[in-house]
Amino acid sequence: MDVVVALMLTPVVALLLAAVMRRSLGARPGWLRTVLVALLMIAVALPVTSWAAVTSGIAEPGGTLLVGTGTAVAFFLVAGLWLFAGSLAALVLLEIVAPTGTVPGPRDLLYRARGRLRRTRRYLTITAIAARSGAGSALRAGPSSPEFGPALVRLLNRCGVTFVKLGQILGTRDDLLPADLTRALSTLQSAAEPVATDRIMAVVAAEVHGEPDRAFARFDPDPLAAASVAQVHTARTTGGEEVVVKVQRPEARAQVTVDCDILLRFARTAEQRLAWARDVGVSRLAQGLVASLREELDYRTEAANTAALAATVADRDDVVVPRIDRDLSTSRLLVMERLPGVPLSDGPAAVVGLDEQTRARIARDLLGALLDGIFVHGVFHADLHPGNIMVLPDGRVGLLDMGAVGVLDGELRVLLAMLLDAALNDDPVVTVDTMLLAFDAPDEVDRETLLRAVGREITLIGLQGGVSAESFGRLFAVLRTHRVGVPGDVAAAFRSLASVERALGMLVPGLDVQEAIRAEMPRLVREVASPQRMARHAASTAAVGAAVARRLPGRADRIAGALAAGTFTVRTRATAHPDDRRWLRGRMTDAMGAVLALAAVVAGVVLMVVPGGPAITPQLTAFALAGATVGFVGTVLAMRTVFRLFASDPPG
Repeated sequence: MDVVVALMLTPVVALLLAAVMRRSLGARPGWLRTVLVALLMIAVALPVTSWAAVTSGIAEPGGTLLVGTGTAVAFFLVAGLWLFAGSLAALVLLEIVAPTGTVPGPRDLLYRARGRLRRTRRYLTITAIAARSGAGSALRAGPSSPEFGPALVRLLNRCGVTFVKLGQILGTRDDLLPADLTRALSTLQSAAEPVATDRIMAVVAAEVHGEPDRAFARFDPDPLAAASVAQVHTARTTGGEEVVVKVQRPEARAQVTVDCDILLRFARTAEQRLAWARDVGVSRLAQGLVASLREELDYRTEAANTAALAATVADRDDVVVPRIDRDLSTSRLLVMERLPGVPLSDGPAAVVGLDEQTRARIARDLLGALLDGIFVHGVFHADLHPGNIMVLPDGRVGLLDMGAVGVLDGELRVLLAMLLDAALNDDPVVTVDTMLLAFDAPDEVDRETLLRAVGREITLIGLQGGVSAESFGRLFAVLRTHRVGVPGDVAAAFRSLASVERALGMLVPGLDVQEAIRAEMPRLVREVASPQRMARHAASTAAVGAAVARRLPGRADRIAGALAAGTFTVRTRATAHPDDRRWLRGRMTDAMGAVLALAAVVAGVVLMVVPGGPAITPQLTAFALAGATVGFVGTVLAMRTVFRLFASDPPG
């Protein structure tokens, strides 16, 4: 019975001791480690106090007391206090070696072990694929090797979902990579075998809270398209609206999470071992790619992009963006209005029955909407290939797949409009000056050399009569050579202008895209830099300047008066912010605690070693017992101070 009671009381006592220890230290170590230390203290309490009692002459080895009950209680109380101090010391040492939060709990350990096992299996699979592909020598040679692009494409295709998608994203970054490499990466295809209907419906059910019948009156099990990350199905909502449903594949998110971790590890290893990887900054590039891919996995981002792009064309009656059903859309499910039309990627079927005048008008509407998005509204579709452009039966243009949207701030839009206008008019001086204002240029850039190189490229662009990806790629190569960084959204704007050229050519064969853009530029520049807009900016700037100016005379007069009277002083308030005061109070508390701890420990040692004093036993005096008590107080204060110094977030 006594054993049962002891077993029941031990956890309660351990929890109470743990609470007292956490309170004594001032900061809060983890509960698990504190309870474990308390249990250890309980386990050693009896043998340690028994040994101390025998050594001090308080009791015989058999347990018989040699002193009075009151004296024994005082002795055992002091012994218990020192056991408590020892436990605090163990807890502080544990916190110094492994601070709270750095050691995962059992559930975290299990989760990490499972993730590590999955990652290891995938890592071995990818390593085996790389070895079988025979791409090692080309990848070691770097992008300068003619075999690098094809070898990388083969490797990415074989590695599956994530790497294909990352390759596609990388293939759009012609501002960072050579044109040959981006061309090779653009051949990556993400088409995949459809997922079984029951698995897709399981995802749909999970996203609509287990009741797909309440959301959809009809759901077509045969997908319109099946890609590596998602499938697209047609459906009808219970409200009777025809919609398109983009469903994320069940395994996509877990697979991407593992693969992204592996990609970042590969990138770090490549930078350590390969010179070209260090030059390109592969690790930083991989981090950007992973961030882009994770955004694409959250369809709420695409829903927000679609809403933003819809706002830019709200005042147009010639361009349509599908409406998103926000009530049904989630992070893995995107439900949008189904547009009745044919994508331009279907070729002649998209424009059958349209006369030349209608085709020219549609092309003009499409280009105008893109240019307005880039230069006027600052939000534009960043992936305008023919598959994302539809021709509706009434002659309007429909835009699809807003997974990639560019955003430009007001100042950058003005500079970009000036840059494009100057480039199309073969003015390298204004082009370079605008580039140096809009882009990330080093202070030591050789402006004259850059001017000649850019002038050469815009001359070639003017003679070609188009805005192809190759021409922009050469321009980006010049900027890379001079270490001029192009913001990602600006590169996306140039890429959209290049990609839309193909769609415009399908509508109007032989269309001079440069001339079409040049014809739109005066209107765009007028809108971007219109007197009304400039007046609004000037008015706000002037209002701020006027408010500052009104205060200047009074302040100048006070300063002049103080200087004349010899009373001018400069005051600084180092503790004006509450956080500064909190930090200072905390440091003063720590300092005072350290001083008191040192004083108490010294006093305790002096009392314990001073000869004489009332004898309790032949081995123990009252001075020694009192010194042990005072020393305990000093030790606890010292442990508290040390713990606060090493705590990750010491309280103020």
